[in-house]
Amino acid sequence: MKKIEDIEIYEGDTILDKSTSAVEVKEQAFVPYGDYHTHTNFSDGQSTLEENIQQAIALGLKEYAVSDHAFKHRASGITLANFLAQKRQIELFKERYPQIKLYHTLEANIMGYSGKLDVDEYKDELDFLQMGFHKSATNESFATWWSFTATNLIFKPSAKKIEKNTLAYLRCIDRYNLQFVNHLNYGILVNVKEIAKACVERGTKIELNGKRIFFSQQEVDDMLETGVDFVVNSDAHIATRVGDVKLGIDFAKEHGIPLEKIVNLNKSLFN
Repeated sequence: MKKIEDIEIYEGDTILDKSTSAVEVKEQAFVPYGDYHTHTNFSDGQSTLEENIQQAIALGLKEYAVSDHAFKHRASGITLANFLAQKRQIELFKERYPQIKLYHTLEANIMGYSGKLDVDEYKDELDFLQMGFHKSATNESFATWWSFTATNLIFKPSAKKIEKNTLAYLRCIDRYNLQFVNHLNYGILVNVKEIAKACVERGTKIELNGKRIFFSQQEVDDMLETGVDFVVNSDAHIATRVGDVKLGIDFAKEHGIPLEKIVNLNKSLFN
């Protein structure tokens, strides 16, 4: 059985700083139709929303989504005041930058075995839903935090634990209309084939994250067998990384994921 630290990790080989121009980014990495997982200084990002949007336009993206960490992320969750302010900003920037389609969402946190997310009260105000596991997220109770978060991070997961983790994701996918699931196997191991099957049934995609990918070749083969679709996102925490999906593209090529299975390479996520 794999430990979390034993999972094969693929990190991006292009580190961009604030001095990197949009032209240089475009030369280094394929630019997708849209980037739907990015962060601003309203959570743990370094850049403003407008800086991110300007970078997306400079790269030639047709669509851009801001998805700061949702409310129950202890370290970096967006506050309600900032969420509402960002919602107003998005409406302003839609008028200021009509050349790009803008979306407002949050990177929701799965809070326990019930599959519940931390955005229920405001989910209807979001343009779409995405979710992931974060070790810094608040759970539904202390007991849930210990059984769902702490034990997954501290101990080698048993087959039974992985089955329980998988059930939490399946409940979440069934409960919500998710566009995609973020960075599977990050911090919590699941049966990715079962997750992929559920995603196919619900029209949900699996993310190839721009910072980290935690799939073995066998897991990739298992997911492809289900027919699931993928999405590549930057998970940018600074404007210069918006649109940088090189890691996801390289991973797909190296592990036999047909590029036509990546929905946002040449068209909108919502087509």
